[in-house]
Amino acid sequence: MAEDPEKQAEYEDHDVTEDGIEDEEVEEATDPNRPICPRCGWHNTRLSHTRSMLDPILRAVSLRAFRCRSCGNRFRAFWRVPRV
Repeated sequence: MAEDPEKQAEYEDHDVTEDGIEDEEVEEATDPNRPICPRCGWHNTRLSHTRSMLDPILRAVSLRAFRCRSCGNRFRAFWRVPRV
């Protein structure tokens, strides 16, 4: 079967593996304002719930508790809410 050159040009920027599945580049949705997990090095972190009376005191000086969604590590980092 002859290949149509117009159809081939349409799909040039798609990578197809041997099994016919397209490889798509996955963009990492990282927020540059989020801290990096000290254990695994990912930006996939979220604010953690307060656990003790120390957390609200540290929050007053912008030291917030975070939890890594990848490895589950809980850590503290300086973080200020951006003002709009």
